[in-house]
Formats: sequence, structure tokens, C-alpha cells
Amino acid sequence: MRWIEVIHGGYFSSVQDLGRIGWGRFGVPRGGAMDEFALRAGNRLVGNEDEVAAIEVGPGGFEFRVSHDTIIAVCGRGFTLSVDDQPVPLWQSLRVNKNQQVRVVHGEGGMWAIVAVNGGISVKEIMGSRSTTLVGKFGGWQGRLLQAGDRLPIGFARIPPDLRMPPQSLDEIYKSVSPVPIRVVKGPHADCLPEEAYRQFLQQTFTLSSVSNRTGYRLEGEPLSTNTSADMVSFGMLPGAIQLPPGRLPIVMMADTPPTGGYPVIAVVIRADLPRLAQCEPDITPIRFEEINPEQARLIFDRMMKKLDQILVLNASDEFWNWAGAIK
Repeated sequence: MRWIEVIHGGYFSSVQDLGRIGWGRFGVPRGGAMDEFALRAGNRLVGNEDEVAAIEVGPGGFEFRVSHDTIIAVCGRGFTLSVDDQPVPLWQSLRVNKNQQVRVVHGEGGMWAIVAVNGGISVKEIMGSRSTTLVGKFGGWQGRLLQAGDRLPIGFARIPPDLRMPPQSLDEIYKSVSPVPIRVVKGPHADCLPEEAYRQFLQQTFTLSSVSNRTGYRLEGEPLSTNTSADMVSFGMLPGAIQLPPGRLPIVMMADTPPTGGYPVIAVVIRADLPRLAQCEPDITPIRFEEINPEQARLIFDRMMKKLDQILVLNASDEFWNWAGAIK
């Protein structure tokens, strides 16, 4: 059996995939990676399907070694990567030999990284997913955050013949402008707001509260100018929904959002921009929302997925691929 041995788990590292789809009606959160784009890219770079489980690294970083020679890829924002103390780039396929020490260090400019490994993290599948659900204490590795001494099993190694390294950086989707533009579609309860309050929501620059987490990102700024009641009958919730609680400062629901909520949803962050929002730093990154229509949102997501298809252009040496093909 092959495994990853955790040397240092950081503050918030866990096993994640694309989440549990279709279980919300039973009260089970979808979960999954905070940065869907980084997960998909990392998996493709190591020869996995998009939905294969990987390690999500948050603040505090992550350090590990592998029991056998393998291929990894680390994707995300705000991190540096080294193998045996030698710096290496993110967003590319990387050969790691047995017992080499891999260190993922959190710095500035982002919040989450994905460590993908050829074959994936082969923990037990529960309800169609290997993601960690912290609130329910199940899934992932023993239903908890990773810590030193954990040994995570790696699945069967596969190297498809057309696996390639990208010709350019894939992290272009994270716009380095200020304030960071986050596109939304109008929510089902936007019309309950006075026109002035909704206009204020779109024109104001927000930052994230330091108490933000995988469940929700709380926004800081001027409270919206409305006396609209915040109490409603509970209804279905999804990642990206922007709720307006009694304090009149919105909350953006993220990967671990509960399946239901009872505050008005004034807008919804489009799926393609959730990775960009996930990487915004609390108390630092300014954010501004831009309204688009649902058809535009679908086209933008399609473009994001086509960006991933660029991982099919060769940039690696014959020596690398001869070595990769020899992994069992």
C-alpha cells in the first residue's frame, strides 16, 4: 500500500473532493474543496479524474512525505512549495521520490491550496464522496482535520498517455486587481430590498471578516440601508448564496453551507467566481460585486472549464515521462 505521511498538518488541512451531491434533502452539507478550480487542475496535472480526493491546505500550511515515488501537483494561491528545502513552482506536475519531504507554506495573497497525488487519497467513500464533513465528524480521514502522524492511503496510480504540463500558468482566473470583482446573479429575495439598498450592495467595497470560515464568508463594510425583516421560512441553500442577516451585513455561503437557511438571499456568486472569492484574505482583500445574468454566468463557467483543457500541451522531458510510466 502507498500512503502520504503527515509531518505537520497546519491549522486547517483536510481531505476534500468535489463534495456530496444530492444529499442536501437529508440535511447533509455538500462540502468539498473551497477552490474547485484548483482541485480540478491539480487532479488533471497528476492524471486523476476531476472528482478524485486530494488534500486541501488552509492557513498554517502542510508538510508530508510519501512512502513511494509518485507524482504530485500543488495548486492554489498564497502558498510556496519546496521539496527537501528546494523551492519548486506551483501549478505543475512534480516528481517526488520516496521519503522526500514536501513543505507547503502559507504566506500572503491567498487562503487555500490543493495537494493532488497520482491515484488520489483513497479514504472510505461515504454517500458518494470522500470529503471531510467537520460539522458531522465523518468522511475524509476519521472525520477530522489532518494532524502529524496520519497516514493517508493513496489509490491505484494511473498515468494516462496524454497527460501534459500546462504551457502557462493556470492561476490567471484569480484577478490581481483591487477591489477584486466578484460576479453575482440577482437572488430570489433581491426585490424585497429597497432599490437604494441593493444599489449600495453593488457599489460598496467590502472586506471579509476574520471570523469567516468554510461555512460562510462574513462581509465587513457599511450595513445595507434597509429595514426589511430578516426572518423567513427556511428554504434550500447552496454555495455562493448571499444572505442578509439582521445585522444588515451580508454573508456569502461557502463550501460547508448548511442545506437550508432562513435569511433573505439577495444575490448568488456565480460558480466560476467562487474560487476567486475563496482565495480572498480576511481583513485585507477588498471585494466588489458585479451583477450579470444567468446566461452570462453559464458562459463564464464554460470558459473556466475550457481553461482546464489546456493541460494537454507537452512541456515535460522524455526522462520525466519514462519515469512516470514506470510507476506501479
